[in-house]
Amino acid sequence: MYDFLKFYDSISHNKGWALDIYNSSIMDWCITLGYKTTHPKSNETIFTVQSSDLELVFAMAQIELKNWLLENEGGY
Repeated sequence: MYDFLKFYDSISHNKGWALDIYNSSIMDWCITLGYKTTHPKSNETIFTVQSSDLELVFAMAQIELKNWLLENEGGY
């Protein structure tokens, strides 16, 4: 979890992103990265991952974010 949050914090400045981390008694851990409501792409989701395993969902989120950055930003 810490590795993902540290990585996200290091690259998220001035991107206009919104990071949502959610869990409830009826739903697994869910991490969604999209854009803030004030951003022109506010209706777009960059990725969503879900797992009952807390460590796994953060690892999945880091992989998704890095892959997205490689494909859309040329790297990270």
